[in-house]
This record gives sequence, C-alpha cells and structure tokens, in this order.
Amino acid sequence: MARTQFPDYSIGATVLVVAIALPFFIFTRIEHAHRGGASPPTAATATAQAEAVTVSPDPSQTPPSSPSPQPLPSKASAAARPSPTATPVKARPVIVPASPTSAPTSTPSAAPDYAPVAVLGLTVTSGPAPLTVTADASGSSDTDQTPITQLIFNFGDGTIVTTNPGGTVTHTYAVPGTYTVAVAVIDAAHLSSTATADVTVS
Repeated sequence: MARTQFPDYSIGATVLVVAIALPFFIFTRIEHAHRGGASPPTAATATAQAEAVTVSPDPSQTPPSSPSPQPLPSKASAAARPSPTATPVKARPVIVPASPTSAPTSTPSAAPDYAPVAVLGLTVTSGPAPLTVTADASGSSDTDQTPITQLIFNFGDGTIVTTNPGGTVTHTYAVPGTYTVAVAVIDAAHLSSTATADVTVS
C-alpha cells in the first residue's frame, strides 16, 4: 500500500513563529533598555569587532605618561587672587644747568694823586760877584701814578730855565744882592710843588 507524503510544514512554521516573535522580542529589549537608561543594543559590525580587539602592550617599553590636565581656575579663585602691585617708578629729577653768571667786576677805585715833593739844593749860597751857583732838584719825588715830568728853575734875577726831571742848572750872578732861587716840580697830572733857597752876592 503506498504511503501518502505530506509536505513538511515544521520548518515553515518555525520560521513563521520566529518572524512573529523576533520583532516583539527586540521591541521588548529596546523598551527595557530605554527605561533602564541603557542605550539600545546595536549590531556589532566587522569594523567594531576589529576595534574592540585589545592589543597587548610590549612589557619592555613603558608608555610615556601624559601630564594630567590642570583644572582651570574658577572665577571665584581668580577674583580672590591678589593682583600684582605695580612697582612705582620714581621720576628722575630734571636738572636744569644754571646759566653761567659772570662775577661782578668791581671797578677799582683810583688811587689818590698827590702833588710831587720838591727839594732844592745849591752848591754855594754866598760869595763875591761874579758868583756861580748850581741849583739841584734831583732829590724831588713823586710816588703816585703820575710821575714828575718837568722842572722849572727861577734864579730871582729874571733868569728862568726849564729842564727835564733829575737835571741840574748852573747860573752866574754878576750884580751883588740877595736872590731867592725857586724850583717848580710838575708831574703828569699837572700837579706841582715848589722849593726855594737864598743866595747872597757881595
């Protein structure tokens, strides 16, 4: 007797059950992960799996330690930090050179000018006529800034002789009598003084 072959619906039924149950199961897992704060599972790709492989470090090489990042100062700490005090710069005094002033020159007062001092000497003062007499005024002096410049002799009988300072003059009396011999001593300022002496002719 030939057996009737029924199609095998078990595989199709299994596929149908999985197709119906799988979305429900996935939805349930997503909802549960959402409520628990976890991110929904994602399908692992070949790239993610490759990145997940941990490479074992070489124990002979110590990886350089990276400096830990320094925390940024907060506004409160920045405000509490004292600001650097600027060092005051001392202003240098400006030295103005004094203008040279000429020392006041005092005008020297002129020394007083005095008249010269006249001195007269005679070689003889008396004698018979004719009598020769030499008059000498070389002893006269003038010590200030105006020296003696001129001598004038007057023998008293009308004879007058002008000569330079330091000179001597000789005169002869022919007529008896008494004569006064005078000399005028004059300096550069025209100041003068006189000296006299008497001669007796017999």
